[in-house]
Amino acid sequence: MNHDFENIGRKLPYDLPPQSLETLHERIRSRTTARPAPAPRRARRIYLTAAATAAAALLIAGLVLTQYRGSAGTPAPDLEQMLATTPAETLRQAAAENYDDILYIQQL
Repeated sequence: MNHDFENIGRKLPYDLPPQSLETLHERIRSRTTARPAPAPRRARRIYLTAAATAAAALLIAGLVLTQYRGSAGTPAPDLEQMLATTPAETLRQAAAENYDDILYIQQL
């Protein structure tokens, strides 16, 4: 029984032909490095560019329309005119809701 263990040495327990390692390397190389590069995502880039352009156009249109509406409208009424035309109940309700703010402003 000890005789079997004495003859083992550093030899591998099986034989492997050298061409099988080359085949293994080629198979690994073909599945990793030889893979073609993916096509550039051109459609996504075009979509993002179009969306950004549309958003910028909407923003500019909103700014232009806001400036146009603000300058072409009637002037805002002054405070005296608003107080004269607002019903008394509305003024009382506003004063009750903003009581703390009114006192704070007067203390300044």
